[in-house]
Amino acid sequence: MPSKSFSIRISKDAPEIESAQLAAWLDDQVANPAPLAPDPGAGEKTLRVSADSDKVKAAAKAAGELEATFLRRLIASNVAVPGEQPPPAEAKARPLVLKGTLRLRQEQLRPLVGAYDGIQSFAIRRAMKSPEATREAALTVEEKERIAASLAETLNRRAPARLVENVDVLGLALDLVATSWQKVDAVRAAAERRRKQETAQASPRGDAGDCQFCRGWGRERCPTHGPAALQAPPEGPDE
Repeated sequence: MPSKSFSIRISKDAPEIESAQLAAWLDDQVANPAPLAPDPGAGEKTLRVSADSDKVKAAAKAAGELEATFLRRLIASNVAVPGEQPPPAEAKARPLVLKGTLRLRQEQLRPLVGAYDGIQSFAIRRAMKSPEATREAALTVEEKERIAASLAETLNRRAPARLVENVDVLGLALDLVATSWQKVDAVRAAAERRRKQETAQASPRGDAGDCQFCRGWGRERCPTHGPAALQAPPEGPDE
C-alpha cells in the first residue's frame, strides 16, 4: 500500500487528526461508500497526515472531488469541523467557488503546467549556462501532476467573478488544448518509434550488444563487428 503525505487546510478550530484515524475512516468509506458532509472550506490551519494514496485517489474520484477536498469532507463527516465564518458586511466579498460540472479538472490544466515547465527549464538552463541539461531542469511527471492538482483546487476555490462568468468558454478552450496536447505527445512517440525502427533497419550488421560472438570472443575477434569485418568491402553480386 503506497503511503503518501497529504496537507489539508482546515478551520483553525478543528480538532487534531492522526493518520491512524484518517486511515480508519478512509477504509470505512472505501468499504461502505456513504454520502459525505459538505466541504467546510479551507481554513487557516494545515493538517499533515499520511494515507494510502491509491485508496485516496479512488475514493476522491468516486466522490467527484480533488484529493484534498475529499479528505476535508471525510474528516468533517467523522468529527465536528467548524465551517468558514462569513465575512463582515463591510468586508470585501470572497472569491466565488466553482462547483459541480463547472469545476476545472486537473487534466484540463496539464497543458498550462507543460508550458510553464518549458519556460522554467529554458530560463534555468540559460541562467546556469547549461543548455544541455534539459532533463535535469525539467519537471518530473509527479511534480507536474502535483502542480496541476494545486492549480485546479486554487482556481476552483478562489475563482474571480470574471472567471465564473466565462468558465464554460474557458473549460471548452482548455479541453481543446488538452486534447491537442495529447495528440502531439502521441505523434511524437510514434515518430520516435519510427526513427528507432529505421535506424535498426539501416544497420545491416545489427547491434554489437546483441551479438553472441562479441559476448563470447570479444569485439576484436568478432567476425561480424570486429575491425576486419568493418573494413571489408560490401559483398556484391557474383560476376
